[in-house]
Amino acid sequence: MKFSHYTLFTCFLLLGISAFAQEGDRNAGEVERHSDGSYSYRTIDPQGNDVRVVVEPRMPLLPDMPEDNPDHPDYKLETDEMDVSRAKPGSGGGQITVNVYAFADEEYRASNGNWTRKVGGIIEKADNAYGRDQNINWVIAGYYEWTSNGNSASQILSDLSGDSNFVGDGLVMGFTADPNFEAGGIAYVYNSNPGTGVSVCVDQGSTWTAYALRHEAGHNYSCSHDFDPVVCLMNYTYAYSIDYFDSAHESEINSHRTWFQ
Repeated sequence: MKFSHYTLFTCFLLLGISAFAQEGDRNAGEVERHSDGSYSYRTIDPQGNDVRVVVEPRMPLLPDMPEDNPDHPDYKLETDEMDVSRAKPGSGGGQITVNVYAFADEEYRASNGNWTRKVGGIIEKADNAYGRDQNINWVIAGYYEWTSNGNSASQILSDLSGDSNFVGDGLVMGFTADPNFEAGGIAYVYNSNPGTGVSVCVDQGSTWTAYALRHEAGHNYSCSHDFDPVVCLMNYTYAYSIDYFDSAHESEINSHRTWFQ
């Protein structure tokens, strides 16, 4: 079964002729290469939706700052109240609350003893842009242990999709340190409200995972990629350095802000 997704690959992809997607994407259509090193293709998701998938290279990242470590004495956990206070006047209308279900696999839990605190901080940091610009507040509805069994990022996303089917509407956010997860992040891309959105991010530390998660959530809200010279967190050039959308994607998310409720 094919699972559509956006994914941040750990290696740089060479531009070239059309090809077929990686193992685990066997039902994918022909691939189109893009100037930023990413490629895209269309496929059918598990619910029968015709969707587009974009695969992109992972960027080199700097180490976390000490205060981004949840075990550091100067660590400060973001809060929902901060999200409310940051909202710009008139941003998106009344506040929308979206439940988030945080899943960590066995490798992530083994690598992060205080994993719920770390994951909580990542999610709260990632949703700052949504709270500020769209008045969407992510509220963590639960933390769950999860076993990732796949041999690729696509298969691990499939694991999470199947293992989390008991949760209600909202965003399922998976965190992995599985050596088989060859991407930085991966997410289903929806053209209409699916009720529950699913994404997975690899452990890149608190700072950089928050950037990746913010980007992947944008895909869940149906945002595609921007390319230079557009400056937006959906432009992969800026995905790990800024926390705001361009006007087109801001409007798109505002039009979908009631999704996942």
